[in-house]
Amino acid sequence: MLDRSINFIKVLSRELTNSIPLYCTGYPDTEFINNYKAQYPLIINKNTFYVNGRDYSYISKMGFDAISLWDFRRGEGGYSLNEDVQVDGWGRKKTKDNWYTWDGVFKNRKTIDSWKYLTLPPKIQLNNLSKYLFQAKDHLMLILSLPGLFEKTWQSMGFSYFSKMLKRDIEFIYYVINFFLTFLKKLISELLKVGTKFFLIADDCGYKNRSFIPTSLWKKLFSPSYSDIVNYIHENKGRIILHSDGYITDLFPLFIDLGFDAVQSLEPSAGVDIFQLFKRYSKDICYIGNLDMSLLSYGNTTEVKEYITKLISKSRKFHAPLTVSPTQQLDKSCKPENVKMMIDSTKKFKLD
Repeated sequence: MLDRSINFIKVLSRELTNSIPLYCTGYPDTEFINNYKAQYPLIINKNTFYVNGRDYSYISKMGFDAISLWDFRRGEGGYSLNEDVQVDGWGRKKTKDNWYTWDGVFKNRKTIDSWKYLTLPPKIQLNNLSKYLFQAKDHLMLILSLPGLFEKTWQSMGFSYFSKMLKRDIEFIYYVINFFLTFLKKLISELLKVGTKFFLIADDCGYKNRSFIPTSLWKKLFSPSYSDIVNYIHENKGRIILHSDGYITDLFPLFIDLGFDAVQSLEPSAGVDIFQLFKRYSKDICYIGNLDMSLLSYGNTTEVKEYITKLISKSRKFHAPLTVSPTQQLDKSCKPENVKMMIDSTKKFKLD
């Protein structure tokens, strides 16, 4: 295992290390990879490392120490309502519109009880994952992404219907949560069997400058289930990260109380002030992220370097365990020179 991967594990354990790890939020899109390769050719030796046709050793060569792996969340499943609308395994009506506006088909218990489209990844895929995890130990840490309970609950019925049920029939909300909790626990069990130890719950809980639902309601609905999940993973010697875009400052103490090892994204443009979180919560949790996509897309290398210096310096001042990462997945809008500066300035930062 690479020393820098060991540093990432230590930071997840809330230790302060001599160097700051870097986290990649999923495999970058093809256009960004091509742009980066054109500007910064990297020599990849024969020990390349592929997952589903993607060269993950390239991500390691860029300088990242860990990455979210999104390929093992469920098996194939779904059906067509018509030529324009596909229903996926989560019960979402997929259209050409932004996924935040999609409707869902979970409108009653009968639909949920008879649902056959949400299945675990097939055995062959899980066996391949076992091989990937072994191969990856000399490249970077693979963090297996899991479906979030809040996202999947409201997406499966559509946000409008979800909002109505909060007032009319909150027990139905609990019914849907339990459906996804049952699946999630089965999924984690299968992933643990093939050697997975590091997980990331992907569950966007906020808009810009506000949460989707009040903190008290989120706690009432989702804290018991998430406590179950976190405890299950910890009992099996694993680690678990909570990813959420948007404004999550009000939810932050809940994430700490639930026992999450880290929170990832920490999006400045959504109103998250990581420096205030450092000051208030210090070593209570590991902080991953905070390099805003707007900075990487529209800023310049000097601004990126200055922000990295401020970010790491402040984390040390308040004894806050930090891993640097983009807030979201790198895409074609991100300037290769800004991403390289993020990586290089993090690696070269001199700690006391």
